[in-house]
Amino acid sequence: MSSISEGLKIKGEVQGTEDLRVDGEIEGKISLPGAVVVIGPKGRVNGDVQAREVVLEGTVRGNLAARERVRIATTGKLEGDVAAERLVVEEGAHVAGRIDAGAGEARAHAATRPAASAGAPVTAAPTPRPNVS
Repeated sequence: MSSISEGLKIKGEVQGTEDLRVDGEIEGKISLPGAVVVIGPKGRVNGDVQAREVVLEGTVRGNLAARERVRIATTGKLEGDVAAERLVVEEGAHVAGRIDAGAGEARAHAATRPAASAGAPVTAAPTPRPNVS
């Protein structure tokens, strides 16, 4: 696993095939479609993240798109949209944006909408219930 240590700041797009851990700062898009991206508790990303799996323990201002799974830990803060086949949001996590879970691989990679504005509420549509008499 490659890592961007605390104290390092990168401006620009990050691409590749290796798993990546971010404990520093990235300003730009992360595109690792076959890999796992972990944003550690002190990690900060200002840009979209696209990967096979994303674990958010730090802060992201941008959209998350994962082919398989996104996990937002208690310490995670997201200001942007999420598209993933599976989604785990731990109690205490902060999410301000739209969620599209169970989206399937094709739709998860199509998360190219601009990030939601800060403070935008996350809402879920109520599940229709059949009329039973």
